[in-house]
Amino acid sequence: MKIVFPVMGAENISVQYLSTVMRDAGHEVQVAFDRSLFDDKQYFTVPFLARMFSETDNVVDAIVKAKPDVLAMSIFADNYKWGLDIAEKVRERCDCITVWGGIHPTSCPEDVIKENVVDYVIIGEGEAPFIELLTALESDESPESIPNVWMKKGDDVISNKSRVNMLGKNFPAPDKTLFENLLPMGEYYLTVTSKGCIQTCNFCMQNFLQRWEKEQGLGMFLREKPVQDVLDELKYARDHRNVKYIDIKNNVLSGNKKWLNEFLTRYPKEVGVPFRCMGHPLLLQNPKLDLPRKLKAAGCAHVQIGIESFNPDVRKKVLGRGESDEQIIKALDDMEAAGVRFSADLIVGLPGESEDDLIKSLHILSKYKCLVRASIFWLQYLPEVDITKNAFEAGLIDRESIKMMVQGEQENYLSTGSPMEAERERILKTYHVLFRMLPITSEWVIKKMLSTKIYRILHFIPFQVALIIFIDVIVSLVRNDYYSKWIMKWYMKHILKRVFGKANFISDVQASTAMQSKYTGEAGLPYGMTATPDTSDITANPSVLNEALGNISVSAK
Repeated sequence: MKIVFPVMGAENISVQYLSTVMRDAGHEVQVAFDRSLFDDKQYFTVPFLARMFSETDNVVDAIVKAKPDVLAMSIFADNYKWGLDIAEKVRERCDCITVWGGIHPTSCPEDVIKENVVDYVIIGEGEAPFIELLTALESDESPESIPNVWMKKGDDVISNKSRVNMLGKNFPAPDKTLFENLLPMGEYYLTVTSKGCIQTCNFCMQNFLQRWEKEQGLGMFLREKPVQDVLDELKYARDHRNVKYIDIKNNVLSGNKKWLNEFLTRYPKEVGVPFRCMGHPLLLQNPKLDLPRKLKAAGCAHVQIGIESFNPDVRKKVLGRGESDEQIIKALDDMEAAGVRFSADLIVGLPGESEDDLIKSLHILSKYKCLVRASIFWLQYLPEVDITKNAFEAGLIDRESIKMMVQGEQENYLSTGSPMEAERERILKTYHVLFRMLPITSEWVIKKMLSTKIYRILHFIPFQVALIIFIDVIVSLVRNDYYSKWIMKWYMKHILKRVFGKANFISDVQASTAMQSKYTGEAGLPYGMTATPDTSDITANPSVLNEALGNISVSAK
């Protein structure tokens, strides 16, 4: 069958995994790509520029011309409205089946399956159920008993439970060929090496997913690719794509001491390309791991550290994070001492967090020379996560707010997040500006601005978003932030292609790369569909994780 995946904003690893599986099963796969300039849900939002550079009609034209049998979409809260718009416009001109999967349909499938333009919903992991659904559709058999699949039958909805999760050793390699004529794939390489997370913070969709998988009895939550498979993938990227920078986009690089030690020891010898990853303060300050020094020796160019708030009560009660201020500061001190460049993630708009807390954060972060970026994320309530449930019970949000979440009608966390009072939003944008300035402003200047309160003049400056973007550009150049510079260059190239009519909106039809063939499933079966499923370590006690993590809570099912 011919499958087209509409994708917005940036390359999508989930779609790349699915493409490998679909192509190995003999299906034809393409991506219809909407760059969504200035509203990509990945970097920043400027509404009037987003309208000026809208590509939706071009994307729809490209899909209709491709004549897909199946329009498949990986959906999260932020692209939900976009997905509905694309599906509606395509279905007006093209007779195709629509299949939606991803974290948003998994968290609220009852609402998603009701949409007129959605024929099937796949909850949870999609690789195996999607193959089975396509097989049923090709042979005119009913797919109504396929695990993970929800569908309409007359006025009724058939909802099937999920199957056991794949193990890390069964993960497919991402199909990078899918984006080759759409994105500059030769400079920056995006990958993930695990599914799940070492923690289930209250604000993150992993919070919902861990609970949901446990209720469904789907097996171990955190699963990691074998180190050998990861190194093979990255060596292939280096040798065949001339990759200059690798971005490992796990929520945390790993919580497994054995995995970390093997990967960080072998990586500089076998791959040797600068890489970026994400880290948790408790891991980074753990003396048994000595992680900052090992990251530096391995060639890590940037660690993104999730701090979220410097108010310990807010961290614990609102965010579900148990680390102390002292542990966070030790993690940052250890990173500074090892000479590892890092960015600090903070959330603004949290219940119970005051301006004094933000000022405290500025004081703490202002002293670090290795700070490349203070990344501000706005609180965005999401369906079925604990922070949302707690806020509803406390009367901070109402049923209308939850309805907006489900329908994807909030601003995303890189814009202004969930609705709040206009005055509070304006004040928080002022602090957003200050945090953006941190990496290029001396500690003395920051302290002077805070003590004299001169920074309050920023409350009254118009076009705060434009100022934030301008400062961000300066910071990226001065601090030599490779990822941000790459994004800026990519933006400029795509704008020029649009102006001169050279932009592509759909991928070429081509076979998967040779690298992917080494990860074929057993006896030619699709990934995750072995003749005898291996469930040996699904309920294994993660003792290695516990040893590495100390007092971080890890759930095994």
